[in-house]
Amino acid sequence: MRLKFLAASAIVLFAHTMAAAAPKPPALMAPTGPWNVDFADKMCLLMRPYGKDRSTHLMLKPAMLGDGLEIIVTKTTSASSDPQSGKAALSIWGTPSAAETYFTAYSTASARLIRIWIKEDAIPLSTVRGTLQIDAKHEGRHLFAIPGIENALPILSKCLDQLRAAYKISDTDLAAIVTKPDASPASIFSSDDYPREALIKGQAGTVGVLIWIEATGRVSTCEVIESSAAPILEKTTCDILTRRARFAPAKDAAGAAIRSPSFSRIRWLLPIN
Repeated sequence: MRLKFLAASAIVLFAHTMAAAAPKPPALMAPTGPWNVDFADKMCLLMRPYGKDRSTHLMLKPAMLGDGLEIIVTKTTSASSDPQSGKAALSIWGTPSAAETYFTAYSTASARLIRIWIKEDAIPLSTVRGTLQIDAKHEGRHLFAIPGIENALPILSKCLDQLRAAYKISDTDLAAIVTKPDASPASIFSSDDYPREALIKGQAGTVGVLIWIEATGRVSTCEVIESSAAPILEKTTCDILTRRARFAPAKDAAGAAIRSPSFSRIRWLLPIN
């Protein structure tokens, strides 16, 4: 009987220890300003300030083609930290849904940025309500109250319509696509493609490009939509895509190959010695 009592005590103690070690939920951050939509030349950005000193901003940037969403958190700071990347988890509490994806984080002269990309079918932008929780390895957990976002989304949608029109992407172009192009550019690039200039300067980053894929599968045009702040990486990205890429083109309702737009991100990571 004594042995059984000791074993039970150990189990209780273990459970208590595990409960004590569980991480506390992050403090809920309330907005300290209204939602604003930035009608920029190459993107549409929905943003809102947080914190008494408005030092934190939550930004939502939908993809031009409507197939994804980037969530950006900026925190004003003069301290510089090493770039980080890894898995991230998102949770929407108002209309329960969750997604796992990846993040990148880096410092600028005045802020720390956390960038997270999710596909539209993981968490559709139209369902984002209530409270948004972001859990990014090494960058902490963040909990944002997002009231009133349903009133800002129609304005964001109008911005996207104007942006597509500027890049000559019509509703007819998008409606004709029944099967999306198989545009997976990662296999096209290799470590040998890293520009020597970028290696010498220690430049790395992600380049976001809008490409048009012809019915033949070739890339006819490539335009940088998201800058990496390293022009040589952007030029190399488009040079390789237009020269080497051969994708399975989009198809219409009849199964015929058609010309279509596509968006891709190319991550340039410095080789590890």
